[in-house]
Amino acid sequence: MIIAEIGQNFLGLMDLATDLIRLAKDNGADLAKFQLYDHKKLYGDKDIPNVELSFEQAKGLFEYGKQVGIEVFFSVFDVERVKWCEEIGVKRYKIASLLDDDTVINAVKATGRDIIESTASGRRFPYPHKALYCPSGYPQTNIDLRNLRWADGFSDHTLNLTASKVAISRGAQIIEKHFAIDHETGIDAKWSMTPDELRELKRWADVCKQVL
Repeated sequence: MIIAEIGQNFLGLMDLATDLIRLAKDNGADLAKFQLYDHKKLYGDKDIPNVELSFEQAKGLFEYGKQVGIEVFFSVFDVERVKWCEEIGVKRYKIASLLDDDTVINAVKATGRDIIESTASGRRFPYPHKALYCPSGYPQTNIDLRNLRWADGFSDHTLNLTASKVAISRGAQIIEKHFAIDHETGIDAKWSMTPDELRELKRWADVCKQVL
């Protein structure tokens, strides 16, 4: 499974957001993901561009994904956004490695839906879920893919595809990587994969599936 983490790379532009969903589908991603949060609560006074999604925008992106044939889902950072996702009808949730709010985590668990978590040092939760090895850093420089022994996959914030390819060859079942139109457009564009790189990652995953 390849997750195209569009995240904040749409820069608040809904036309770019839908373009990225379509390009994720066309180039081999299985899922496309965005982030749902209250910008002020999450970032405070940090100098980070505000690309916060409204409920209607999130719902529109989810419905657009259905139209083009790719599942859209979300990382959630507060209970209100969990309620949004339930109203939208998502199939799964992402819990980010920086989220340590038990109220939000328990709200996600209570939905009974599939959960994917990112974590640097081992599974955090006792209930069934998929765990992605995700060391800190943007870009990551301190990865150790031997951690795949406890993880289902890898959340890749490195500068190219090498780490993701090695992770797949070592048995990772899920790869999540930020996705951008190019390496200049987007808050996380530098360490994101482009559509061409996504296509190459999909090709690599297919080859590994055949030979491993």
